[in-house]
Amino acid sequence: MKISELLRYTKKLLKGRSIRTGMICILPLCAALFFRCAEAAVYSLLLYFGEMTPLSLFGGKSPVCSAASLIFTLLRWITVSPLMYATAFRLYEICSEKAETTPLSEILLSRTAFRRSLGAVLLSKIISFAALIPTAFLGVLTFSMLKESLNADETFAVINTAFLTLVSFLMWLSLRLSLAAVPFLMVRYPQKSIFRTVFSAVRFMSGRKGILLRLAAVYILPSISIVGLPFAATRFLTAFALSTDIFNREDEYNKGIKAESRIEFACDITELSN
Repeated sequence: MKISELLRYTKKLLKGRSIRTGMICILPLCAALFFRCAEAAVYSLLLYFGEMTPLSLFGGKSPVCSAASLIFTLLRWITVSPLMYATAFRLYEICSEKAETTPLSEILLSRTAFRRSLGAVLLSKIISFAALIPTAFLGVLTFSMLKESLNADETFAVINTAFLTLVSFLMWLSLRLSLAAVPFLMVRYPQKSIFRTVFSAVRFMSGRKGILLRLAAVYILPSISIVGLPFAATRFLTAFALSTDIFNREDEYNKGIKAESRIEFACDITELSN
């Protein structure tokens, strides 16, 4: 898939609806920033009134700090997950070129959509955290070995450990890129369970994660400024939604060809047996 053609068609899809689509695409980011800022404000108040020291913010020993972090994390997930699902739903309708789009309120007020989106986020977080454990373990091991005086054999072991740390981190990053397609797959296949959707995203994005990285490279500079962030987020999400729609059509087409070939093969076997 050529990135230039994808961007050109994305511009065509957004013609006349950039502002409305941009407002929907920016909602998940605004909600996440709101709870991040609210969490930072609580920490600032605790520091101001002397309830905790600056070092305890990073040590995790303060129960108040841990409770605030847990509460704001849950609130962020509960708020952002349905907003991201609604964004994926609207972008799917735009990419499908439907004449009428579903009202945003109808999507957000759907209990089924809320449960599915929140469940997908929680499952994705669990899988991502589990995949990060080897990287954290190997990284700590490498750091502890570097602190000691090493001979030739130990230096070789540190190099191997550092290499394994890098490999495990790249595997985790690859998994994170694959999970980015989960909201769009949930919209495309609403009959699938959350578990099937999340785990099928890894297979779906196999060999296709490069398109996500190339889109990020295109829009990384415009997204740095506050003025360009809404534009970059809208174009990036729309282009990625369009790419997932194209990939889905390719998979469905390939499955159709395989099914037809199996039927033809079965017919040939039947004729030969007769």
